[in-house]
Amino acid sequence: MAATLVGGAFLSATVQTLVAKLASQEFCDYIRNTKLNSSLLAELETTLLALQVVLDDAELKQITNTAVKQWMDQLKDAIYDAEDLLNQINYDSLRCTVEKKQAENMTNQVWNLFSSPFKNLYGEINSQMKIMCQRLQLFAQQRDILGLQTVSARVSLRTPSSSMVNESVMVGRKDDKERLVSMLISDSGTTNSSIGVVAILGMGGVGKTTLAQLLYNDKEVQDHFDLKVWVCVSEDFDILRVTKTIHESVTSRAGESNNLDSLRVELNKNLRDKRFLLVLDDLWNDSYNDWDELVTPLINGKTGSRVIITTRQQKVAEVAHTFPIHKVDPLSDDDCWSLLSKHAFGSEVRGGSKCPNLEEIGRKIAKKCGGLPIAAKTLGGILRSKVDAKEWSTILNSDIWNLPNDHILPALRLSYQYLPSHLKRCFAYCSIFPKDFPLDKKELILLWMAEGFLERSQRNKTAEEVGHDYFIELLSRSLIQQSNDDGKEKFVMHDLVNDLALVVSGTSCFRLEFGGNMSKNVRHFSYNQGDYDFFKKFEVLYDFKCLRSFLPINLRNWVGGYYLSSKVVEDLIPKLKRLRVLSLKYYRNINILPESVGSLVELRYLDLSFTGIKSLPNATCNLYNLQTLNLTQCENLTELPLHFGKLINLRHLDISKTNIKEMPMQIVGLNNLQTLTDFSVGKQDTGLSVKEVGKFPNLRGKLCIKNLQNVSDAIEAYDVNMRKKEHIEELELQWSKQTEDSRTEKDVLDILQPSFNLRKLIIRLYGGTSFPSWLGDPLFSNMVSLCISNCEYCVTLPPLGQLPSLKDLTIEGMTMETIGLEFYGMTVEPSISLFRPFQSLESLQISSMPNWKEWIHYENDEFNFPRLRTLCLSQCPKLKGHLPSSLPSIDEINITGCDRLLTTPPTTLHWLSSLNKIGINWSTGSSQWLLLEIDSPCVLQGATIYYCDTLFSLPKIIRSSICLRFLILYDVPSLAAFPTDGLPTSLHPPRSFHLWL
Repeated sequence: MAATLVGGAFLSATVQTLVAKLASQEFCDYIRNTKLNSSLLAELETTLLALQVVLDDAELKQITNTAVKQWMDQLKDAIYDAEDLLNQINYDSLRCTVEKKQAENMTNQVWNLFSSPFKNLYGEINSQMKIMCQRLQLFAQQRDILGLQTVSARVSLRTPSSSMVNESVMVGRKDDKERLVSMLISDSGTTNSSIGVVAILGMGGVGKTTLAQLLYNDKEVQDHFDLKVWVCVSEDFDILRVTKTIHESVTSRAGESNNLDSLRVELNKNLRDKRFLLVLDDLWNDSYNDWDELVTPLINGKTGSRVIITTRQQKVAEVAHTFPIHKVDPLSDDDCWSLLSKHAFGSEVRGGSKCPNLEEIGRKIAKKCGGLPIAAKTLGGILRSKVDAKEWSTILNSDIWNLPNDHILPALRLSYQYLPSHLKRCFAYCSIFPKDFPLDKKELILLWMAEGFLERSQRNKTAEEVGHDYFIELLSRSLIQQSNDDGKEKFVMHDLVNDLALVVSGTSCFRLEFGGNMSKNVRHFSYNQGDYDFFKKFEVLYDFKCLRSFLPINLRNWVGGYYLSSKVVEDLIPKLKRLRVLSLKYYRNINILPESVGSLVELRYLDLSFTGIKSLPNATCNLYNLQTLNLTQCENLTELPLHFGKLINLRHLDISKTNIKEMPMQIVGLNNLQTLTDFSVGKQDTGLSVKEVGKFPNLRGKLCIKNLQNVSDAIEAYDVNMRKKEHIEELELQWSKQTEDSRTEKDVLDILQPSFNLRKLIIRLYGGTSFPSWLGDPLFSNMVSLCISNCEYCVTLPPLGQLPSLKDLTIEGMTMETIGLEFYGMTVEPSISLFRPFQSLESLQISSMPNWKEWIHYENDEFNFPRLRTLCLSQCPKLKGHLPSSLPSIDEINITGCDRLLTTPPTTLHWLSSLNKIGINWSTGSSQWLLLEIDSPCVLQGATIYYCDTLFSLPKIIRSSICLRFLILYDVPSLAAFPTDGLPTSLHPPRSFHLWL
């Protein structure tokens, strides 16, 4: 019984949603105009309310009462069926709304509510409703027999935005870290032919992964290794997936090959003579042969390379380790209290000093955590919302502590038990994702919305904003954890928390990876995508008519394409009438959907991204409940259905990277749209004008407006009202090369000034002769990324140095000859001004500038580019002169196809003290690069030279480096000799040197 203790505990939120729907004015108005029995609906509402008030008591009593547990499970199925019945009514209401709207637009048609074929269904629905009321009334009678009572709510909510906890806080692991760092950077533990393997062993939840993350991000460790790679292995050991993940991290590109042998060969080549650190987190496979096959491509790494594995199993550690196995012990009771109190009171409060009356109780709770950090953190999360000693005592004395462990920690059960009911549904739904699977916050919120989990009690918030609050709340309680490996934001569930989610979801969620028998009551189904998903894999689903979610999981992170049996798409899926979530993502063989997809009237989330779909069937427009339609990367898709405007609930439409040329006329009626990634402006006599963008006031996220050359009257751009679209974070404005009216294009860009909240801006193929004054305005304080591409008629750049937060700047395809002081935005010398241009810029890329001759700097440019780390100059053949002399933070410079720049004699370059890597490519006009003939010693660590067929000798900047770790020369046939005194001593073996002449 313990394993399914709270399998139906989120019923309260579902019942609350149903009651709210029955009581809504819109629903009542519709019922009055139909032949549905309103008295039955009132009876249904009364019965649901009678059940709702005892659900909290039932949730507690099921711990020790099998009869209550059985009552809860059966009630859950009845509630699901009631929800499906009300959804039938809701769909008919939507149908009437759509038909009425269409009739109003047709002068020769009179709308009649009872003219539809759905009229005959009212009697059937009344009959079903009567049966449903009788069924639920039986449960209401049984509540008294079971002794269930009304109890007050236990959960007090806090403001989610104030509940964030610093996940990097570690308690009681200082000694562990010091010992492990020593293993990583020492010369012991390996032979000349092996890689050092550090095995971290410990029980689940003891903090192995967090300890490995501390090591991975430690400054001393980072400086010691040339390359770091993190791979989450988990229980599903797939050597192809693991090898591919390592390969992608090493090469910095997504691998499209599924050939294991070729991946191993390329990985071996790329790791040769590099000192790397590889973390294999959560390893379960104890086969020596599998381990040997995995590490064989790694053996050519430089001496000192290390592999860290984290595992729960002694045998796994014994198979892999070369250093003594490091066992992570549970925390002491004091350390557990310290960690719990940090999460309960905030890291700024020590030991519960903010609430001393709670410390005695808190220490007793901490003692029950068994020394496991995951238990202390999650309990701290639920206690953070409570300041009453009685509430703390209730948790301390809960019966849940006395239940058998059964692989689910009592502390985690308590964390779930004390969640608000609306969060319980969202948490349990996460069980459809495999362990260690990275959660996409935005996608998860849209899935929650599709399943009806997001309550709209706060009128000033959208459903998506409510979902964001829910997500942050789960994050603050450590039921979801955040990691920032390699600077990328990721969210995951601890594997023990994932086990908990699977238990509390009961029979509602099923992951095919587990095998076994599916309950007839499964609502949410997920599976791991295979290269070829044949029909046999899914034929069992014919018996599961109540299925709401069909979700493939791409564990390999491979976008090359998978295969799905056409019978699944054409025959099986149309029979799953209650589907709310359908994803066919990454199945490249899918190029058409059957018209029968229109019968999936409950569908709210449809993901066809990365498929070969060529067109959507017209019946798609019958999906009136549809909220999310993802078509990104459907490169064969050229149009949307004519009656697209019937999708009145559509909120998110992603058509990025498709070949849709024109927008359907009816799309302007979709005023609920919050995501519209692309809008193509039609020509004067066809398609939609730019002013129609103004009819989507709630747009947010990304927006690309294409074909702006079709705007014939700039006045139309005013109706877009771009300045008031405050939730647009990324904007792309795109013209074509066929510029007919430069003045109009200038006016259009001027009028399309975005909100100051904009974070990313791209301007392509703009045909005006100058940029508007708003571009470069320092009031755009949130803008971090800007790209100006192929704006050939502009002869000067805007004052971009004035953008205070700009981090990434790309300028390409311009025809100007000079980049002058206007680029910086200064009118006086920086030494006598408080203004510092480009104060936040980290990456500057300037490319494809065939006429660019001069880059003007201030004589005293020490105040320019203080944070610039990467400078890339490409295909600027006429550029000559000097680079900025003061780049105090520069880390990498790449110069491609800029021969005249390379032949410029050097000046004093203060950035030599920080430059780590330089790359020179496609230089064909000079035998010596004077720009890099610098006598001063530098700290250059890496240099690459590609396709430079006239280079005669290595430049001094390379020869004089005292820190050079790698040098790669490719296709440099004229290189006559190396320095007479040899290569830099720092490059001598075992450092990396590759030569391809």
